[in-house]
Amino acid sequence: MAPLALMLLLCGADEEPEDHSNLEVALTRHTREVYAADLDEIKKRGVLRMLTRNNSASYYIARGEQRGFEYELAKAFAKSLGVRLAVVVPPSRNALIKGLLDGEGDIIAAGTTITAARGEKVLFTPTVVSAPRVVTTHEHIVKPLETLEDLAAFQVHLSFRSTTLRDMRAVETKLGRALSLIDVTDGVEMEEMVNRVGTGQYEATVIDEDLLHLAQAAGEPVQTGVVISEPRDKGWAVHPGAPALHAAASEFIEKHQKTGLIRILYGKYYRANSRFAQPSQPHDYRADAAGVISPYDDLFKEAEAETGLDWRLLAAVAYTESRFDAKAESRFGAKGLMQVLPSTARSIGFKSLADPRSQIMAGARYLARLVSRFDSSIAERQRVRFALAAYNAGLGHVYDARRLAESTGKDPDRWFQNVEEALKLKMDRRWHEKTRHGYCRAVETIQYVSSIQSRYDVYVRHVKHGTRDAE
Repeated sequence: MAPLALMLLLCGADEEPEDHSNLEVALTRHTREVYAADLDEIKKRGVLRMLTRNNSASYYIARGEQRGFEYELAKAFAKSLGVRLAVVVPPSRNALIKGLLDGEGDIIAAGTTITAARGEKVLFTPTVVSAPRVVTTHEHIVKPLETLEDLAAFQVHLSFRSTTLRDMRAVETKLGRALSLIDVTDGVEMEEMVNRVGTGQYEATVIDEDLLHLAQAAGEPVQTGVVISEPRDKGWAVHPGAPALHAAASEFIEKHQKTGLIRILYGKYYRANSRFAQPSQPHDYRADAAGVISPYDDLFKEAEAETGLDWRLLAAVAYTESRFDAKAESRFGAKGLMQVLPSTARSIGFKSLADPRSQIMAGARYLARLVSRFDSSIAERQRVRFALAAYNAGLGHVYDARRLAESTGKDPDRWFQNVEEALKLKMDRRWHEKTRHGYCRAVETIQYVSSIQSRYDVYVRHVKHGTRDAE
């Protein structure tokens, strides 16, 4: 097969592929911005930053797809605001509120228990879910655990930095004696603590009852031993300097407690018969746990070696195009993982798209060619975004949009909020009749670029690059 240097279309045959070694830095610069924003600023920026935790209740990635009860609810909220959702995962649960106050995110959606002490720092929404605290043990435990008094026979692991400690101290006061409480110091989630009970590492732990249901739905061999508290309310938290965002989030929660959306999403993730219940051991393709995006990661890495495009970006394109379905075919004839037209594949050296390797290599070469069609004086992250838009809508529409951007006072060298806005004009007859390539389904293309950018941000956060990181 001819190397890419000989195949780049409409470029000089003697040109070498571009060096995209700093693509991760260029494309994810926005994820490192720190700022506090209320609703107007969030809408202006076009993004809502969700602070959360990686676990099966709040947020995780499986087979390239972002999932989780809190994630789906926050995504629906972002959609209601007309912005995209970005996910920020601090290094520990204890860092969530600090991250919010420091401007690393806009809203905490992580199953955070509402307490008076926390309410002095942040603004809480109305209750999203409510559940009591329970002590859980292995389902085959020999010792009985039916009453609070039975707790005296158990070693109970929990985090001394969690509100669960306060609940267990209250039990000690009620019993008039100290219990054997062991501090879990490695910062793991309740999900991992209950997994350690299931494997026999811990004799017992304290967990929210809803998370226990989630663990049982995932197949963990654990059971409710004894309830130790009244139901604890959990909600979203918003920066105290963002009253308009707090009002919008509160209204959204109240509305969807009534419409049933919250109940539906709860059933989707917490019920044993749900197909979204994750098995107790890490999923083969759970990126946040195993560092693996798809069954085709090695092929994406091979394509990066040839084109210089970050393999995680190529994976984000493939997921958006086909959800990693190598047999996918569109009504327009595009085929495979990267949804490349056979005619396009032939033009870059592929007579067939019958196997995943050819599909991925053809898509990567085509995207690299599109990047090369934009002048190198334009910032690399913008050229990549233009290329993604062209991958979806065609190069001509992006050229038209850049010209429209310039003529309407927007920056023709920036995609978000500039060229993307100009592209929308091509849906209006008064504008598209003045362009070379006419009408464009702009909304689809704008969503396409945003989706890939967001997915790439996520993949970068959870999956190390590999070769460059090792150097």
